[in-house]
This record gives sequence, C-alpha cells and structure tokens, in this order.
Amino acid sequence: MNTRARREEQRRKGKIQQQIVIALTCITVVVAMLTTLYSGKGSILGLYDPASLYHVGELADEDFYATKGFEFVDVAEAERMAAEGERAVLPIFTYQIRATVQSKRMVEEFITSYGNGTIASFLVDQEKTDSLHLVRQISMLDADDRLLLFSLLRESADHVLENGLFSADQVEAVVGDGYGQISYLDPETGTVERSVKALMTKENLAIQLVPWFSAYGEAIEARVPSSLVIDVLAFLLTENVTYDRVQTMNLRAEARESVVEPTMKVERGTRIISQDTVVTQRQLEMLSYMQEHAMGYSILELVGRLIFIVVVTITSVAVFLRVLDKESRIYLYLNMMLSSVLISLLAMHLVSSFLQNRSMLVLDSFLPLFFAPLFVAHISSKRRLGFITAFLLACYATLMREATLMTFFFILSVNAINLNFFRYSIKRLEDLFNWFFAVVSSSVAALAFSPLSAVAIHSLPTLIISLVVNITASLILVQAFVPLMEYLFNIPTAYRLNELASTDSPILERLGAVAQGTYNHSRNVSELAYQAAKAIGANAMLARVGGVYHDIGKVDHPEYFVENQGTENKHDDIKASLSVAVIKSHVKLGLEKGREAGLPQEVLDIISQHHGNDIIQYFYSEAARQAQASGVEINADDYSYTGEPPNFPESAIVMLADIVEAASRTLKQPTYSKYQKLVHTLVMGKIERGQLNQSHLSLTDLNRIEESFVQTLIGRDHHRIEYPEE
Repeated sequence: MNTRARREEQRRKGKIQQQIVIALTCITVVVAMLTTLYSGKGSILGLYDPASLYHVGELADEDFYATKGFEFVDVAEAERMAAEGERAVLPIFTYQIRATVQSKRMVEEFITSYGNGTIASFLVDQEKTDSLHLVRQISMLDADDRLLLFSLLRESADHVLENGLFSADQVEAVVGDGYGQISYLDPETGTVERSVKALMTKENLAIQLVPWFSAYGEAIEARVPSSLVIDVLAFLLTENVTYDRVQTMNLRAEARESVVEPTMKVERGTRIISQDTVVTQRQLEMLSYMQEHAMGYSILELVGRLIFIVVVTITSVAVFLRVLDKESRIYLYLNMMLSSVLISLLAMHLVSSFLQNRSMLVLDSFLPLFFAPLFVAHISSKRRLGFITAFLLACYATLMREATLMTFFFILSVNAINLNFFRYSIKRLEDLFNWFFAVVSSSVAALAFSPLSAVAIHSLPTLIISLVVNITASLILVQAFVPLMEYLFNIPTAYRLNELASTDSPILERLGAVAQGTYNHSRNVSELAYQAAKAIGANAMLARVGGVYHDIGKVDHPEYFVENQGTENKHDDIKASLSVAVIKSHVKLGLEKGREAGLPQEVLDIISQHHGNDIIQYFYSEAARQAQASGVEINADDYSYTGEPPNFPESAIVMLADIVEAASRTLKQPTYSKYQKLVHTLVMGKIERGQLNQSHLSLTDLNRIEESFVQTLIGRDHHRIEYPEE
C-alpha cells in the first residue's frame, strides 16, 4: 500500500472513530442522566432517610414535612382491600355428570342383581363384600316391602343426586376456612350460593333426608326403615359434587389483582410526623415512599442536572483530546475511555441499588469507580488520562442517591493514589507491592475522610474491607482487559513494550547475527532515547523500543552501511545515486519487516520517521562535487529521505539519538565539552532543516534531551585504568 492510500485509509478510520466518539459521548450523557435520576432521589448535597431514624412506637423529636409532592399508596389498606376481595370469592363446587350417571347405574344394577339372584357376584365385582349385612336385612323383608324399598331407593337416589352429594372432607375444609356459603355450579340452574349446612354428605344423609322421608308418612316407615334406605344409598352412591380448588384460587387471584390500590395525594409541605408524637408504621412507610418513589426534582433541577452532566462530559472529552493532541490513537483511546465510563456507570447503578441502606462513605468504597481510570491509564500509558476519567466519574457519582461533597474528593483521592502506584508496572512482584501500597494508602485516605462524612466507628471495618475488595477486583479486571485490548488493537502498552524490548525477538536475533554493527548501534540508540524520554517525561519504553527497531531494514543489505563495513566500502564501486537508493530503502524495508513482526503502529511510525525527509548529507555532498566538476546540476530531493518528519516526541527523540550516536563515533578523545558541542550542533541542524517542527518538543525539552545525551555518552565512553603488562 503506497503512502497516499495509507493516508486515505487512516483518514477514513479516523472519521469513523470520530463518529463513534460523538455517539458514545451522547450515550454517556443519557446514561449518566438516567442512572443519577434513578439512583438519586435527593440533592447533590446529600439527603438522609428519616424513616431509618425511628421505629414504630418511638417519640419523634422533630417535625417531618413532605419535601416534594407525591402520591402515596397505603400498603396496609391496599392489603386489607385485596384480602377482602379475595375473601368475597366463595369456594366453588362443580356438578359432575359422569359421577351422577355412575351412581344411578349402580342403584339399578343392585336392584336387578338382587332380583335375579346374582347379588353376591355383584358385590364381589364391586368389591363391596363388606356390605353383606345390608343384603341380609333386605332378605328379611317380604316381597311387597322389598318392592317398596327398591322404589324408595330409586327416588331417594334421584333426590340426593339432583341436590348434589358432597365429600364430607371437602365440606369440613371449607368450614375450617371460615366459609358458611359455597358457590354451586349446576349445569341446569347455573351458579347459585348454598349454605354449608344444607349440603348432603354420606355422613349426614340421615339428617338431610328426614324432611324427604316425612313426606311419605309413618306407614312407609313401619314397612321399610329409613335407616336401611340411607345405608344402601351410602353404600351405592358416589359423590357427584367436587371442590374446584384451581378455579377458586384463580378467581381469588383475579379478585385480588382487580382491587384498585388506594392512593393518597400528599402535597409539598404536608406534615407527615409531628414532634413529640408516637411514630406509626404508616408514617414511616410514607417517608420511605417519598424517598424512594417520588421524582424529587423540579423542571429547573432536571435542566440543571442535564447541563452539569453535559458540561463535565464535554469538558472531560476536550481535555482528553488536548492531552493526546495529534497522537495517532487519540480517538481509539477516547472511545475506550467513554466505553469504560459507561460500564462503570451501569455497574455503579447496580451496586448502589443493592446498597441503598448503607452509609454513603461505605457505599463510596463499594462503587466500581476505580476500574475505568486504571484501565485508561494502563492502555494509554498516560496517568493524566486516567485522572481525567476519575474526575468524570467523580462528577457523576456526586449526583447519585445521598451522595455528599466528600464523595467527589474521596473518589479523586483514592484514584490518584492508585494511578500513582500502578503506572508502568511491568513486573509481577512489583504489581504485588504496588497493590499493597495502594491498598494501605487508600485505606488511610478513607479513614481521613470518615470524620468529615460522619461515618460511625463500627462501619470503618466494612469501609476498609469494601475498599480493598474494590481495588483488588478493579486490578484483576484491568489485568484481564488490557491484554485483550492490546491484542485486538496492537496497542503499545507497558507490558507489550517490555516484551518487544527483549532481544529474544526473531528479527533482532537476525539483525545481531548478520549486522552486528547495526545491532550495537540500535542498542546504543535505544539507551540514549530511553534516558532522554525519561528526562522530559515522555514514554521512555516506547522510545527504547523504537530505538531498538528503528534500523531493522538494514538486515537485508548490511554491507552497505558503514557500521557493518570493515576496510572495504561497497559504495566506492557504485554511483552516488545508487548508493542513495540503497540507503533510503532501509526505511521502507524496515516498515515491511515491522508489519510482518506485528509491531505497534507507534513503533512503525518511529521507523518511518527516524530520518524524516532530511538530506543524506555525505552522498549529496559527493554528488554535488561530481556534478560541479562535470558542470551539471543535481536535485537535492533526489538525495533526501522520503519519509515524514517526526510528529510525536518519542519519534523525534529516536531521530536525534540516531544521529548523535553515529556522530559520537567520529570524535577522537571525547570530552564532556566536545560531546556537548557535537550534540548541540546536531540538534540545531535538525531544527534548521525543519525536522522537529511537528515533534511537539519545546526548547526546554530539547535542552534536557541534549543534557541527557551528553550524560549517557560520557557514561558509555568512560575511561579505565591501564593494567600493567605481566
């Protein structure tokens, strides 16, 4: 891909990322507004819940008024009305046609089997052999009385079945529930209410059929005892009315749900609790309801909150962009910041929902507000970006339920401590010590804030434990997500740069094998760049890695570069123009090999920019001399590198370290003053040729870089005593 196409691709990706930034910013504002409205029912200064100060039966020591108008649902009254509606649904009993037909058939089969002498077989088939005594009683009647008995059986059975034969257990259960009436679903008459006392069961047939038998007169009783009829009925009939519990429960549930909850409108300023009066449960419920369910904000307050959220969000985004300025990953880092803030907002809302009744400082220590700043600082290797993220989250947190002004300072303080300890840590043991110091320092800060927030002494252990758990969990998440983002976007994090700085890399091993001079030169450039970057507060690890890899393009033709040559110079046998082509090609080859090795874009930029578009002075001078002798003119652009000048500090530092390290080899008997003069001359030359115009380095930075170079060179070229010959 040529330079123009690559620029177009980068421009297209940058535009997409800008659109994502705008979308995420808008989403962040909306989510921040919604979460703070839902979680925060009080003002930014913090409110307390008066319902938590009293218990039922205590005397109130002050008046409590409704701070906002709200509609209160009387829970006790609503429950009473629901129970009443549920109670109004009578137990439902349904008529079973199948059981009725079966009972009538049993009566007829009994009479028929007795008549044809198969009554014994009938009893065996029906498993009713325990009722043989009834057959013996019937046999003791004469023929006419038996006919009368059978007639009475048919009529009484019809009467019982038509009125319904109930289960005694089910009737007792209904009575036990306190019901004296039932709802009887008859297929002919429909649903009717019946008294429990009038219901027929096998156990009360002797009582319920008394009026029916009395209609036949005492003469019949003398011929056929009514007790015999009742015993036979109890023996033959099956209950044909059953209790429909499912339908009853469904109708009762519908009745409960259909009850309209009684609401009471409480105007703003209404006195809920009077001083020196006994507190009731209803009053406490009203206070809690006001805190939890009332909107609590006027239109002006809502607009104010929205303006506050918009201002802090846009300000944070603007400062974030200002810090990164023209860095290549500016929008990627910003999108990661906004995404982590969104995740933190949602997590913060979930945590606050579970811990609404805890003291606010304890809640502060539980709020997941440490992950996003640590993640942003680690992924961008810039502590300032993490602090911006912490500031934004602290502003959002102050709008939450019962937040105090101390919440803002608490979050900023603890995050500042963590960011201070966890920037650029690349060793496991170092991470362990950093975790320990961060936990201890954060705990001390929390204890310092506790008197300002009136945290009870017994809550301090919970505060410390929650803070430790929060910090530990945040670090674990950072350690999990940073490598993932690092892999997905090839981001040069401290961990990634530390891996690349290792000489075990295949490309560096090959460079050391075939181009020892270039390899040693690159190592020296790396050290020069590292120390200079540290001196001005730049990303020292990026400068070190850039220095190590900046000349990997020389691996294919090492013999054409002076640091790898012996007494023979390959350029003596070819034209200056060809020499320039070979020299210039190492930048392009370095980019290709860097992409093959999967180097981060920042390191690739250092490779492509470490010569900028500067002139190749030696071959230009040689070509100019030859051209002057032959009377022709040459174009300086033909003898210049085709890259772009450095556009970020680390790249410029590597450029300066490269030329300084190479030129320092030409000094004979170097001294501090000679190094100082050489370095200053080389730096000024780059400035005069416009190679540092886009580097974002100030004159103060350049002075510190020069001094760092001199000190490193002096340390490299220190003198040793001469040992006597043996």
